[in-house]
Amino acid sequence: MNLEQLINPAARAVFFPVRHHSPSCARLLAAWIEQVRPAAVLIEGPSDYNDRIEELMLPHRLPVAIYSYVRLADGQRRGAFYPFCVHSPEWQALQTAHRLEIAVEFIDLPWAELAAEDATEHRYADAQLGRGRYIDTLCRKLGVEDFDALWDTLIEIDADLSAEEYLRRAHHFCYHVRVLDEMVPRSDRRREAYMADRIRQAIGRHDGPVLVVTGGYHSYALHARLTGEDFVGTDNPVQCEPSEPDGDQERGIALTPYSFERLDALAGYEAGMPNPGFYDRVWRDRCAGEPVVLRELLASVIKVLRKRGQPVSTADLIAVRSAAEALAAIRGHREVWRRDLVDAVTGALVKEELEYGFGHPFLEAVNEVFRGGKRGKLADGTPAPPLVRDIDRVLKYHGLTPEMRSVVVHLDLAKPDEAEKSRVLHQLRILQIAGFQRTAGTDLSVRDDLVEIVESWRVQWAPEFDAGSIEAARYGPTLVEAAAARLVELSEVAERDAEKAAGLLLSAALAGIETLARGLHARLEKLIRQDGNFASVSAALGHLLYLYRYDEVLNTSGRGDVGSLLAETFERGLWLLESLGQVGGQDKRLLVGVSTLLETFRQCEEVLEMDRQTVVDVLARVESDPMQAPAVRGAAVGALWRLGEADPSQVLADMRLFGDPDKLGDFLSGLFCLGREIVQRQEDLLLAIDELVIGYDDHEYLEALPAMRLAFTYFTPREKHHLATSLMQALGLVGREETIALEVDVATAAQAMAFEGRLFDVARRFGIRGSEP
Repeated sequence: MNLEQLINPAARAVFFPVRHHSPSCARLLAAWIEQVRPAAVLIEGPSDYNDRIEELMLPHRLPVAIYSYVRLADGQRRGAFYPFCVHSPEWQALQTAHRLEIAVEFIDLPWAELAAEDATEHRYADAQLGRGRYIDTLCRKLGVEDFDALWDTLIEIDADLSAEEYLRRAHHFCYHVRVLDEMVPRSDRRREAYMADRIRQAIGRHDGPVLVVTGGYHSYALHARLTGEDFVGTDNPVQCEPSEPDGDQERGIALTPYSFERLDALAGYEAGMPNPGFYDRVWRDRCAGEPVVLRELLASVIKVLRKRGQPVSTADLIAVRSAAEALAAIRGHREVWRRDLVDAVTGALVKEELEYGFGHPFLEAVNEVFRGGKRGKLADGTPAPPLVRDIDRVLKYHGLTPEMRSVVVHLDLAKPDEAEKSRVLHQLRILQIAGFQRTAGTDLSVRDDLVEIVESWRVQWAPEFDAGSIEAARYGPTLVEAAAARLVELSEVAERDAEKAAGLLLSAALAGIETLARGLHARLEKLIRQDGNFASVSAALGHLLYLYRYDEVLNTSGRGDVGSLLAETFERGLWLLESLGQVGGQDKRLLVGVSTLLETFRQCEEVLEMDRQTVVDVLARVESDPMQAPAVRGAAVGALWRLGEADPSQVLADMRLFGDPDKLGDFLSGLFCLGREIVQRQEDLLLAIDELVIGYDDHEYLEALPAMRLAFTYFTPREKHHLATSLMQALGLVGREETIALEVDVATAAQAMAFEGRLFDVARRFGIRGSEP
């Protein structure tokens, strides 16, 4: 490695390796640009944003991000971020170059070119810089825990580090990380080939040196490409020129607000520094020429703890400060640093053992303070994607623009104007736009009360509203198009779940998406065909039947696309019914599923041209299949009876097959669930049931009782009274004696009868008089 050539400020291309969001990198880079005044500053960033780079000079409140989004040829929609905070090296390079009137541009390959092969959402990623054998070796030699602590030790803690010394350390560090990397991804090689080409072009346009600011992982590879040196990841030629988007691909790029919470590496961010609030404090203190203010950081932590109800005394505060200063001294830190303070809180305040994978209130308070709470805001006049403009227009038209004050909106979906507002709110819900929450109303997925269909929503501006609207732009230019595309995406991640497919269709109906996108319809069909769960498929059938036959407010009744999905689900459910076997026992969902199949057939037989004989044949096979559960066989009998395809004598014969106490109740549950109305008119059936039950001894009766009671819950109290009266009339008991109301519940009476039976058995065995009940 020719280090002197790399750091020579007079070279045609000067490489300044950075770690994204590092305050030391940002401070030293700005100072270096001020001192050297290069002819141009070239920055790792999306080159397709160059014609809008002046937007970054507007008075935004940081953090903000460049958001690039794309719809790929296969229909997938993806987005990626290039975040900036005040202590981001890229941001300081942009602002310093602009202030000094130095040419500045982004040189990275447009993200849309990489989206199909590189799914990393955060493009300022340090993942490769922070791993590998070299990092492990350095951590062991310097006695630090991880890459973050290693970087702090080498770069961040020393406030007197000069730009020249930084460049020596950073180039040496990043060179060896890259040399020992076992594999450079193809996407990185494409990016580096493209960036090297942009650097060559810039050298040709400018007389003086050009400054190249990139993640340290790429710096020496770019230098090697320019000089022709053989280096890791530069040997294989790759296609680097960006392509023109084809007719099936959509691209967009815009600024969006960001937040420290999303920047925090400890919260899952794939790039940058952990605890951005801490490093923001470092940036401000270092720019002011002051050491990091430990006292203010501790005060902020204690304030959060006390707000959470955690008792912290002055003695605790003194203990934490003393421990932090001692740890900094032991570790050779010139001032107390982030890890020193975290470890001091752990040692001084956490009295119990910390379990792996579980947090602690004290440490959570430290992380909250160190994370920081800053949220970005775009300057007025910043151009927005078409979707944002459409959302703004639609909300203003309907009077739904969110304000700081919470507003509750009550809607009656029977009224056209309020139904339209509901559709807009559901579109926003599908896109997960913050600030719109459904709080109450009719649940059309349950449909337990459809006397009136109403909704209540809480509308209130949320900090994430602007960012969410911008980031949803990848789904389409208008609100309704974006919601439809989002539903397609949700269907892609669902697997073998017909009920979820029906739920997506219901969401589409609530959102006013009148015609299903081709991709969504095909995906829903696939989900239905793949689902092997009868309960799930029949539940989906119930949703679809409601939408196709009974809906009055969502405009889905009689729609062809809904009808085709209904027919597909009916066929699937009918096929699965035959394959249930001895599963589910008396599972009520299975009986409801058979009932839904029957109701769908009765309502749609003609309009969807269903084959009656096929349905009858399936039910007949289920009825006679000894491998089916008693409840399901009973349901099949009831369904055939409802269709007029059952012989009453055969029904009685089927019931007697399940005369055992442990089976009768299950069979009757299925029969009553499907044939409730018919059963009430069948005197012979009531007599047959009575005959079976009377034939049980006390033990058998007690065994049969729970399932029998459950079976009769399918009748209303009035219907139960009618059944009892009909049975007494058939037995000739009416008028001979009055029924006596029990003073205890049925279960208690049955237990008493069983006890009496055992008692009389014992008395009879010993010849005790009066043993006959």
